[in-house]
Amino acid sequence: MDAAAIKAELAELGRTTEAGFAQGGKRVERIAELAAALEALNPTAAPARAGDLLRGRWRLLWSSFGLERGTTLARLSFKLLPDEPIRVEHLFQEVDPQTGLYDNVVAYSRPDGGTGEAVTLGRFAPTSDTRMDVVFTHAQATGHPRAAIDNAKIPPLWSEIVYLDSDFRLNRGSYGSLYVLALDTRDPPGWTRDA
Repeated sequence: MDAAAIKAELAELGRTTEAGFAQGGKRVERIAELAAALEALNPTAAPARAGDLLRGRWRLLWSSFGLERGTTLARLSFKLLPDEPIRVEHLFQEVDPQTGLYDNVVAYSRPDGGTGEAVTLGRFAPTSDTRMDVVFTHAQATGHPRAAIDNAKIPPLWSEIVYLDSDFRLNRGSYGSLYVLALDTRDPPGWTRDA
């Protein structure tokens, strides 16, 4: 299979497993196989340093992290935000190599029918051609003030980019999780937030 066919199948498997929220069974095994095949076709020699390709808002298509559709703002924010129930609708990652910004963004709905956005704001720095260290600094959500993260209580995090092209990315995280992401936009609206 070529890269385009692998990417298309990964995107479809992400859709049918609801980005990893739904039970995957054999589909999860297939995602692992496809990710390994795509990784072997990586066209970018130093993806962690490829600023022009990394820049943008990336939509999470699938993750092995063990995501929960029904959760709380507290669980998304290292327990800094209130223990309010929410339903995760979409997940994004915003990366700006020029400023070092590395934000995890969750679009959510509330039981009352309202919607909002929770953001874990962070910074990153490449430590090799494929790996970056990530430090999260603050958490905030719609209607709540920003709260500072005590990094003494959070283990150091890193992310390894194992595939990167103009619109698709595979990351492996600190806990062995696989993340499949597709470019949403090069200029996220979230970049207007205060640093």
